Amino acid sequence: MPMIQMDRSDDVDVIRALSVDTFAQTFADTNTKEDLDEYFANNLSRDELQREIDDPDSVFLVASVDGEPAGYMKTNIGAAQTEPMGDDSLEIQRLYILRDYKHHGLGTNLMHTAFDMARAQGKTRTWLGVWEHNDPAIAFYKRFGFTRCGSHTFVVGHDRQTDLLMQTPVPARG
Repeated sequence: MPMIQMDRSDDVDVIRALSVDTFAQTFADTNTKEDLDEYFANNLSRDELQREIDDPDSVFLVASVDGEPAGYMKTNIGAAQTEPMGDDSLEIQRLYILRDYKHHGLGTNLMHTAFDMARAQGKTRTWLGVWEHNDPAIAFYKRFGFTRCGSHTFVVGHDRQTDLLMQTPVPARG
């Protein structure tokens, strides 16, 4: 049985590799190479990710299987949230798993960890944005009680896309 581990990370190189690889695996078929390259250069650059890592209101968690990075999650509170959702909220800004590790419970483990973090910080709501055409992710989030509460624009290169905003009350520990 593989050993699964979740650790807070400030290793910008690991986070950047996971960020670029998982985003490309998830969205390469629906975006141009030029738009992806621009997104990676502007939003997932080493400098930008280091700035995010250094923000005390953001946390990166890396999920590893047998010591190999397999996915990650970034959460935000307070002013680090990408939308002004209030001090009672924790945002899951990114939750991505490498293709070879999908359907092994890593996303579920990361989601439960986000809920644990929210409870520990006294938050009452967890929210996220998800591309309106990412049906597998939307179905995954609905399993945890997330419902639509709005939308916002997400830009990949020059392509303006619509993300659904979804939220759920932080569940009681159980």
